[in-house]
Amino acid sequence: MVHNPAQEFHSFLMALNANPEKTNNQLRHFLDHLFSILKEEEAEAVKHYYGILGHEQMALNDIARERQVSEAEILQEINNNVRRIAITPEWQQLRNITLAKAYSRKTNNRTDYNETVRNDYQLSKD
Repeated sequence: MVHNPAQEFHSFLMALNANPEKTNNQLRHFLDHLFSILKEEEAEAVKHYYGILGHEQMALNDIARERQVSEAEILQEINNNVRRIAITPEWQQLRNITLAKAYSRKTNNRTDYNETVRNDYQLSKD
């Protein structure tokens, strides 16, 4: 399997949307730090697109209309910003923590990364 940081981060954000109750304060702080590399309006667009961190999920056309750009432009911007975050050392650290949790599970010595993210991506309290 080819390592694709942007796809993994996308899956992580989708899991955040599906499991908002698992977003503890430590994870929220870590994610706020990740999003701080973006301009505020860029971060808001990503958060609304995925419906995470207290932001209502919005359709792409609604985000585009709010930003007064085309859907294609906002989708490209969101994808570019997901890629920008996905290559940061901070995301790689969080990714490694979630992967470590996946490999610690005893499910045929293999656990699907996306399944782990959906089920248990909270950071340890250490």
